[in-house]
This record gives sequence, structure tokens and C-alpha cells, in this order.
Amino acid sequence: MERTLLNEIYAQWKSVKQQAQRECESRSLFNIAEKYRLCSMFKGTENLEQIIRLFTSPQGVEFCQKYHFPDITTLRRFKQYGVERYGVYIDAGHIRLENERTIVLIGNTSANLSYNSKGRHEVMLMHGAQASIQASAWAVVFVTSEHGCQVIKKATDRAMIL
Repeated sequence: MERTLLNEIYAQWKSVKQQAQRECESRSLFNIAEKYRLCSMFKGTENLEQIIRLFTSPQGVEFCQKYHFPDITTLRRFKQYGVERYGVYIDAGHIRLENERTIVLIGNTSANLSYNSKGRHEVMLMHGAQASIQASAWAVVFVTSEHGCQVIKKATDRAMIL
């Protein structure tokens, strides 16, 4: 079952990538369109953990948020595979997490996130997720969120939320 889902998401990625390429060509951004055409970051042979690492890479986050990929229906199918162990929370309701390095909040998820450990932390929001982030001490939290998501930020001490 997992392989079927992974194959479907790969096919969707190819379609969205072609759509991005056509969009760039229509705006005379031929250099960027060519980069989309040549992109082979996602090979279609990945396992679940490898796909999540791709999606949470800087390029993956940018692509996914810009093109709303994967759609929420597809993402909800990932929930059954226990993706929380990778920091991905899909329709998780109200949750509280502390000092997690990488968190992806999706759909009906409202998170209270606390950071007080030194280092870099990443929070990504998609498909209407919400987060309240409190950072203190030397924590640095990078937040990326697509349109329709809500983020409340509070940093104290020498902490930063970017």
C-alpha cells in the first residue's frame, strides 16, 4: 500500500513540475523553466523517510508551498504510516511540542511550540495549519508558511524567530 501511495505522489510531482515549467515559460522565465525541466531531486524510488526528507529540504519546502503540493487529500493518506515519527503532523488537532528540530504542520493542526535550546529549528506550515511559537534563550526558529496558515511568534532573551 505504501508503495502505491509513493508512486501516485511521484506522478503528481511530475505533473506539478511540468505545470511550474509551463508557468515560467509563459512569463518568459526560460532559465527557471529549464531548471524545472531538468530537476530530478525526486526519483520515484524513494521510501517514505526519504520522501519526507526531500519535502523538508529548503528546495522541497519552497516547491511544496508555492504549488500547494502535495494536495491535502494526498497528504492525509500519509497519516496512516505514522509520519509523526518524522516530525510531520497531519490533522493532528491541538498538540504541544518542545525543542523539535524540524516540524511540518499540515491541515487541521494547531500547535503550541516551545524552543529554549541553542540551535536551529525549522517549522513549516501547510494547508491551513496554525502555530503559536515561543522561543527563548539562544533558540533560532525558521518559519515558512503558505497562504492561509496562521503563526503567532514570541521571542525573548536572545532568541530569534525568522
